[in-house]
Amino acid sequence: MGYGQLRSGALCSAGRFDEAVAAATAEAEADPGDPEPYFNRGQALTGLERFLEAAADYERALAMDSSASTLDPEAVDDELFFALRSEATRRGDPAVLNRYLAVLPSGRNVADVAKWADKLAGIERVWVRERE
Repeated sequence: MGYGQLRSGALCSAGRFDEAVAAATAEAEADPGDPEPYFNRGQALTGLERFLEAAADYERALAMDSSASTLDPEAVDDELFFALRSEATRRGDPAVLNRYLAVLPSGRNVADVAKWADKLAGIERVWVRERE
């Protein structure tokens, strides 16, 4: 998408998530090479708390060529982590976060996986500043 926001993005911004899912699906069918509809549908699915479906769309967007798109890969990375973290929290299952590591082993949120896994397992980290 080179000229402005897709309809699905506007619907997401308006909180009209069911409509955004339908619009993004139609946009993806019309232009299957554009990662932006998958990202937008992922955001709508996240808004509907359908986190694993959202993660699948974010993964698909990441796997596509985004060079002709305005889509920011770092934003997709962050949204993927958020969706998986949300699902892991809902389930109380830190293993869900391993999916992030499998998809983005060098992603922006790799360091946060262990922190969230500990948090979900009931382990609280204590940070101590070393004196010089």
